[in-house]
Amino acid sequence: MSVGSVRFVTFGCKANQYDTQVLREALGRRGWREEEREADLVVVNTCTVTTDAGRKARKLIRRVVREHPDTKVCVTGCLAESEPEVLRELPGVEWVLGNGDARRPLNFLRQLGCDVDPEELGIPAGITAFAGHTRAFLKIQDGCDRSCAFCIIPRVRGANRSRPADELAAEVLRLVEAGHVEIVLCGIHIGHWGREWGGEPADLLAVLAAVEPRDERGAPLPFRLRLSSIEATEISPRLVELMARRPERIAPHLHMPLQSGDDEILAAMNRWYRMDEYHAACERIRAALDRPAFTADVLVGFPGEGERQFARTLQAVRQIGFSRVHVFPFSPRPRTAAWEMGPAVPPEEVRERRSRLGEVAAEVAQTWRRDLGGATDLVVVEGEGGLSGRYQRVRLDRRDFPATPAGLVAVRLEAHERDAGIELIGRADGSLGGAA
Repeated sequence: MSVGSVRFVTFGCKANQYDTQVLREALGRRGWREEEREADLVVVNTCTVTTDAGRKARKLIRRVVREHPDTKVCVTGCLAESEPEVLRELPGVEWVLGNGDARRPLNFLRQLGCDVDPEELGIPAGITAFAGHTRAFLKIQDGCDRSCAFCIIPRVRGANRSRPADELAAEVLRLVEAGHVEIVLCGIHIGHWGREWGGEPADLLAVLAAVEPRDERGAPLPFRLRLSSIEATEISPRLVELMARRPERIAPHLHMPLQSGDDEILAAMNRWYRMDEYHAACERIRAALDRPAFTADVLVGFPGEGERQFARTLQAVRQIGFSRVHVFPFSPRPRTAAWEMGPAVPPEEVRERRSRLGEVAAEVAQTWRRDLGGATDLVVVEGEGGLSGRYQRVRLDRRDFPATPAGLVAVRLEAHERDAGIELIGRADGSLGGAA
């Protein structure tokens, strides 16, 4: 296919968004120009974690072809891996590239019929920027060695594969020098980074925290690292100690999937921990860090979940004190252990439980935000405020910041009661470094 215009559409997780950027740069190096609407080629990077994710991707593909019949469509990602035959039958779809076909940009180009120059073989692994974002994602590994009963991802992403620390450090350097002040470490199961050679995420975090990017004048460029989703049982004492020692470099926020607060349901899900272990991990982290933010995913309506089991989930959310909970309904996926499990929870009960859990989670989050008064933090500036290390929206006080600063800003938080809930205001504070 000759060089032309391209549009990218991405569904799903941070790892998928990173993968899209890899493909974007692969085509951009060849002179392709990106368009928001009409394009010669549309690359759809798909997700298959839920039934709804696949439905949305197929709907978008049909709409693109209907509105722009001359456009060629390339479908990649997890849905392309799990149901390639279905996608190939959609009108207008020229290429269906599963995860093994499309993740290597040179192979992606060859699949599209492009010639590959020998010079391209020397291009550094990873990406050079994250288009249109202050924060950049950095995929540190792919694949998952676990087998949760509800999850199809290990089947479509394969086994754990970790990227070398030196390669990732070089990528952090490029991204910060390109203007990104927060680097989010993501993947499919980042708690298993390095296990192929006996390593662990703390090893990588120590290397990345030591990176020292500088601007053209030689001045240090401040930046922050953030861990994305990581299992509570895979947060080692070394990792917590490093977070406590480098608060200016590592965000005090951990997204630890919970899935259920009931041990019976956790066992049925084939999760490898029980609630006493999850609680113990939270207590250990809280003892080392100043008011860390815990966020979590909770799955509602897993087969066999009754009112008693759900009540334990509500209790766990209250006890742990999450700053945010992502509640999602069970979505049966073919080729998973849960596909044929029963009894199914009636849809109306699932909706009602999602609503109740959402209300409890919102109350708990407001209490947690109220307790942040007096805490110090670093804010990635975005408009009139920004995103704190604890993954909270903060409005900068104009008495201290009459002009909008750039980059990372050190603040001391004030928690103010508003009709809509707790608002966090950032006042200037230099104790963590960054601009004040």
